[in-house]
Amino acid sequence: MSIYGYARVSTREQNLDSQIYALKAYGCDYIYKEVQSGSLSKRNELEKVIDKLKKGDTLVIFKLDRLSRGTHHLLELMEFFKSNDIKFVSIQNNIDTSTSMGMFFFTIMGAFAEMERELIRERVYAGIAAARINGKNLGRPPINKNKELVIELYTSTDLSISYIARKAEVSRATVYRYLRKEAIPLKTKLFHKKCLVFQKKG
Repeated sequence: MSIYGYARVSTREQNLDSQIYALKAYGCDYIYKEVQSGSLSKRNELEKVIDKLKKGDTLVIFKLDRLSRGTHHLLELMEFFKSNDIKFVSIQNNIDTSTSMGMFFFTIMGAFAEMERELIRERVYAGIAAARINGKNLGRPPINKNKELVIELYTSTDLSISYIARKAEVSRATVYRYLRKEAIPLKTKLFHKKCLVFQKKG
C-alpha cells in the first residue's frame, strides 16, 4: 500500500515548494507535480497518479482546490476513491477518510453527488414538460421520404446522380448532401457516364 502525493499550481510564476514540503512531511512515497490551470479538464499528472492508485493506497493533497476543477469533478473523484477503497487526505482541510470523520466526509460527498444527479433529472423532465406545453414534438423526427428514395436508388441501382435527383424531386446538391450524411461512398465519374449512356438508350 503506497502513499501518493499530488501538488498543483496554476502558473509557472507560482511555486510548489510549500505543497511539496507538506506532502513529504506527511510521508508520501511518490509526489506528482503539475503546473496547470484548475479550469482545464486535461491534467496529465493527475491522470497519471489516479491510474497508479489501487485498493488500499492513499492519495494526499495539500488543499481541496489543488485537486478538483469544480464541485462536479470533486464528487466524481470522491465516488471513485470510495468505490475502489482508496484513502484520501487533504492536509489543510483536515480530511482523512481513514478516520470516522473522514468517512463521514465521503458520505456527505456521496449524498451531494446523488442530489446533483436528481437535480439534473428534474431539469430534464421539466424541460420536456415545458416543450410539450409549447406544442413541440419530442419524438423521433419524421422520416424524409425523399432522402430514403435517394439512398435506395443510389445503393441498389446503377442510376446516375442526375436521374436520381429527378426521380426524388430534389437537386443534385441535395443528393450529394444525403449521401455524405450517411457516409455512402461516391461512385466514380466513369461509372456515372456509363449509367447515363445506358439510361439514354433505355
